[in-house]
Amino acid sequence: MNIQETKPNFIIIGAMKSATTSLYTYLKQHPDIFMTNIKEPMFFNNLNEKNNFYIKEGMRKRRKIRTFKEYFNLFKNATNQKAIGEASPQYIYDKECPKLIKKHLPNTKIIAILRQPIDRAYSNFLHAKRSGKEDIEDFITAIHEEESRIKNGWNPLYHYINKGYYFKQLARYYEVFEKENIKIILFSELKKNPINTIKNVFRFLNVDEDFIPNTKHKANTSGVPKGLLGYIITKLRYYNLIPNIEFSKYLNKDIINLIYNITYNKPEKINIAIKKELTNRYYKEDIKHLENLTNYNLEHWLN
Repeated sequence: MNIQETKPNFIIIGAMKSATTSLYTYLKQHPDIFMTNIKEPMFFNNLNEKNNFYIKEGMRKRRKIRTFKEYFNLFKNATNQKAIGEASPQYIYDKECPKLIKKHLPNTKIIAILRQPIDRAYSNFLHAKRSGKEDIEDFITAIHEEESRIKNGWNPLYHYINKGYYFKQLARYYEVFEKENIKIILFSELKKNPINTIKNVFRFLNVDEDFIPNTKHKANTSGVPKGLLGYIITKLRYYNLIPNIEFSKYLNKDIINLIYNITYNKPEKINIAIKKELTNRYYKEDIKHLENLTNYNLEHWLN
């Protein structure tokens, strides 16, 4: 294959903090699927120099992928795999990405993972705190500051509530992509029954659905930093000095869990009553529209 022939035929578009990293890890194990080594190229976010998203390669190396030559070069090692893809969670939130992807990759299949929006927002908040990029201690206060932050041009990392309006975001994809080329997964289904869920994705991608990936490792979990080691890890994350390495390949699961427990406190779940109140305040109408768009029953998100 030459560079021009090696293009993705599917893309995981998000949403952030909805297990896109786990899905990427599971798909990457399949012999008929090629995934980029860089998990989040964010190419269509940066196209035409609209944004300024960086990717990480190893230690301290940061760069932006701006050209199609650079982008297609990410897929150059694909050989005879049937499905060739990448995962960039920022694509779902970016208003211009659907049309850009359709224009340049018209036959690409789209995969989106959706999580109960307040659960997603809270996990997003904890993620920002874990990386030392959120100074506000209280989730509710951070929500109240969101609109002001957006008006002042803050990074989408801090758009906790706005990133949960899935109907508005997905409607843009349904407008330009054929419905049969869009696959919706629920975070809860992937977590509860990962094998069956991933088999459905394999079927969607027309690859061998009998392949069983290792789904034991849970990637990119959130936590609240603690102690000296937690402080050091937080600073390393803040300055993007931690390389993108799948540590489960090199370290025993028990060792990984030990390091995590030393570094982070397990976060408290958001209060159920507060979660329900916030969901109804911000998302009730969007969820109803999303049900009609996707044919999913999402009543459990409101309860």
